[in-house]
Amino acid sequence: MPQEIGAGARIFVFLVYLLLGLSFLATTAVLAHEFWESGWLDFVTMDSHLFLFFPTLGIVALLAFYTPSCALTDLYWHHVPLGKLRFAVGILLLGGASYLIAAELLASPKRSAWEIAPAVLKEDKGEPPGCALAANGTCQRLPILQALKNLRQVSQTHLGLAEFIRDCDRDVLLEGTSGPESKRFCFASTPLSSSPPLQSDVDCCRAQQRLTAAVSAQAHQERRSLTAKVHSWLLPLKVFFLLLLLAISVLLVLRHKSIEQHYKGRMARMEFGVIVGTAAALFFPFMSQAFVQSAEALYGISGRGTFSLITPLLSLAFGAWTLLMVFFFYRRRDKEIEALGKMGSAAAGVLAVLQYTILTAVFVRALGSGADAYSLIALLTVCTIAVIVTLWAPWDLIQSRWK
Repeated sequence: MPQEIGAGARIFVFLVYLLLGLSFLATTAVLAHEFWESGWLDFVTMDSHLFLFFPTLGIVALLAFYTPSCALTDLYWHHVPLGKLRFAVGILLLGGASYLIAAELLASPKRSAWEIAPAVLKEDKGEPPGCALAANGTCQRLPILQALKNLRQVSQTHLGLAEFIRDCDRDVLLEGTSGPESKRFCFASTPLSSSPPLQSDVDCCRAQQRLTAAVSAQAHQERRSLTAKVHSWLLPLKVFFLLLLLAISVLLVLRHKSIEQHYKGRMARMEFGVIVGTAAALFFPFMSQAFVQSAEALYGISGRGTFSLITPLLSLAFGAWTLLMVFFFYRRRDKEIEALGKMGSAAAGVLAVLQYTILTAVFVRALGSGADAYSLIALLTVCTIAVIVTLWAPWDLIQSRWK
């Protein structure tokens, strides 16, 4: 017989999601406070997958998946054999995996500029010191804050940064097979002006290596920012959130009949929540790709850290997760609607593959290092609408039509 979700399950999920939501807000809030006078928005947009996604779209996903999570929790606590034990073991496994993955990411030798204390960044004058003040000159490497400012300004005037990425690890067997090398602007060495000098790949790669080394060297324990410390404490919670979304989606598929049997009155809210939550979560891999492109343009391909290296696999995992939700969770719908959904998903997948470079470029400009006030306001507006609809939609009317 259909029944309501118990208060215990709702309170438990609320407390867990409240902790996750506060952790999402905390890292960005600390960064904004600490770097307010040191280009905080440059850091937020450069690492938008971390500082922008979680406190906006991440919170939308939490709210959207709240009811499905409550239903699964109540189902395991009351209707699944050995459900409480299996539920506890599953939570512990997710927690352990989150800690190990976070530890691996934090152990990367490549560091980010926001991990350096603001006072140290302000003292950095580049190599050689003061070189950035010379008119139409170049540095062995720019001051770190100025290099980041370069990246943001160019990102706001170009659709993507793929053309600025240098191949600093060329195959010796292929060297010299292409035509003459064209010089390009180098973020790591050249102050931005109306007519900046352009550099060859060899010279720019050398500057990128110096910039990467300077950031990693200055981000050691004594010079770490408060943001870096808070990030290291809270990163396991962000990883836990992503793994939790995957676990919830798999369980919604496996336990779909039981959920419909016991919580039929909540199905409309759950299905709508899954749609909104999936749409919100899909921004993460695209924003991650935008970060990788920005990082490669600034530091070079050899400057990629652990997260940049696993981003393609992460995007593949999110694609598989989306297909799982489309092809299985809605399988009880009419065959015509199911067929349309499959064809639409397949078409969207093909377009995403064929135009992946363009899609990444759009995210770099709109929600990456090139994000401006208009795109940030648009993001906040969309998130606010999604939250309002998720929390205050007329579910009684929707549920009656759903039947």
